[in-house]
Amino acid sequence: MLKKLARYVRDKVRPLFCYLQDKLKITAVRNLFRFVEIKKSEVFGLVMFAVIFTVFEGMGVTFLLPILQYAESGGSAVENSSGFIWETIADILALVNLEPTLIVLLIMAFIPILLRNVLFYMRAWYSSVVSSRIMLRLRMKVADVIYASDPEFFTRHPVGELYGVVMSKTSTAGGAVLAIINLLGIGLLLVMYTAILLLLSVPLTLVALGFALVVSLVNKRVLKWIAANSLKTARLSQKLTAKIVERMGQMQLVKLRHTEKEEVENIRYTSETMRMLGIKAAKVGAGVEIIVDPIMMLSVFVTLYIAIAVLGSTLAQLTLVIFILTRLNGRVREFNGALQGITSATAGVKLVNEMFEASQEANVIVSGPREFTGAQESIEFRNVAFDYPDVYSAKGALVSVGRPVIADFNATIKAGSFTALVGRSGAGKSTLVELIPRMREATAGEILYDGVSIKEFQVGSLRRGIGYVTQTPMLFNNTVYENLTYGLDREPAGHEVYDALEKAHATFVYDLPKGLETKIGDRGVRFSGGERQRIAMARVLLADPDVFVFDEPTSALDSESEGYIQQTLNALHGQKTLIVIAHRLATVVAADQLLVVDKGKVVERGTHTDLIAQDGVYADLFQSQLLGFDGDESGQKESSA
Repeated sequence: MLKKLARYVRDKVRPLFCYLQDKLKITAVRNLFRFVEIKKSEVFGLVMFAVIFTVFEGMGVTFLLPILQYAESGGSAVENSSGFIWETIADILALVNLEPTLIVLLIMAFIPILLRNVLFYMRAWYSSVVSSRIMLRLRMKVADVIYASDPEFFTRHPVGELYGVVMSKTSTAGGAVLAIINLLGIGLLLVMYTAILLLLSVPLTLVALGFALVVSLVNKRVLKWIAANSLKTARLSQKLTAKIVERMGQMQLVKLRHTEKEEVENIRYTSETMRMLGIKAAKVGAGVEIIVDPIMMLSVFVTLYIAIAVLGSTLAQLTLVIFILTRLNGRVREFNGALQGITSATAGVKLVNEMFEASQEANVIVSGPREFTGAQESIEFRNVAFDYPDVYSAKGALVSVGRPVIADFNATIKAGSFTALVGRSGAGKSTLVELIPRMREATAGEILYDGVSIKEFQVGSLRRGIGYVTQTPMLFNNTVYENLTYGLDREPAGHEVYDALEKAHATFVYDLPKGLETKIGDRGVRFSGGERQRIAMARVLLADPDVFVFDEPTSALDSESEGYIQQTLNALHGQKTLIVIAHRLATVVAADQLLVVDKGKVVERGTHTDLIAQDGVYADLFQSQLLGFDGDESGQKESSA
């Protein structure tokens, strides 16, 4: 018996359940509910509005029949009529001691209609409130997950793509949740109209439901096309946003190469493709209307024929049937339109889902329990290795093949010392220093601070405890002061800000028209490269960490700016732990330890004097720079490390 029941469920019930899941987009809804908390109170409020609205709508429609019967038969309708509707009216009038006159019947029909419209206003307001809350929670949930992702994630996803998902697709997906809840309200109205028709005539109801089923079958075939078209349009929109943000972020290059027309044409081409998809979607929607409208009208005519020729319905009944069918047909069309809208919105749900999962998968750096308080003794690398992983697109296609960058790297950096990493481009130097604050996670080996594994420290405190200065200064389009104090967990005193600027040789900012309140422009465009670098260095100095990492800080600077940076390094030497990557070897000749890196390994180590005496790789590099030939492509950041 149990086997037969299981077989029946597998063969009959499960396919039906799967069909309903697809029809109502339950799977997409479940995926969406994974991202954002849908509060029960909000759902309950929307459902109650829908239920009460349906009740008032049903009362208003139902009370039309007595009015029509009164208009047809006069006062005799009160005496001769019977049934559920008249009995309900009689009970209501008995409570208020009124007679069923025409004016009383009209008032009884008008009151629920008035209340329904008041409720419609309140429901529209509350729906907007709930929709905005859902959108905001979803947006913040996705933004929170993306910001929590490891830095590696942001090397694989353009800023424009992330912006499009956070700002645009979350809004679409949030609207899908509200549309699904509102679909329940439409469904309740359909049930209510069907119930009233059943009270009037079971045969007429079956005819109307039969035509509604035909319309739904027509709509079902359209939904599949809409789903594919919406996803294609959403991906194109995401691609276009990413392209615009990227190219506008490199406007100087666009101007220098005089490719403005080509860039505008790229926007035009993608926009034109999206426009044609939109036109095609409109044509499909219009095609559905061409098919659906005649079917709906045919349902009215067939129902009227049966009511008149077969059932002999009264004029009052016919009038009410026509009214209900008109309302019912409109709700069926609205229901199918809502399904199409939800199907379109699921494209946004899918993209949000993809980005959400990708960002979660990228978050592999697990924070430890210990607060990082700096390196008092040493930083040690033990057999450290790092491999770039394979990168896949959202569709699962291989974008780039991973490769090893660092292999069996061993080194000890004493606290308070000056260590320089030198070597040719692509040797793995930049990747190595990114491992120090766990911007990347080593795939093998260990990094230890005072003998404690780097994985034991809280990631946030570790990164805050390391001053990181890159080749390209990281500045916001904000005031000098806000750039200096960005990420600082305290309000610095004026003398602290001045001391940091002075050590970084950046006191020129006080001579600006607005001083520290001067806006620096997009990425500091209003300042020279050397000035931007010194402001960035002042920000790190203001935080006063124990460990400083300088990733080619002077490679793109003029000799004067390089001299300022060199003076800053000399002032910090012996007070802080300095780790410097330098193409210009003259910058690091005073280092306590030089590590010559090649293919992710240390091939030479020692002081400048020691390495020159060895007459090896370092000596060759130093000699080539003295002769004015930089075979190391000085001034360019390692493209792959």
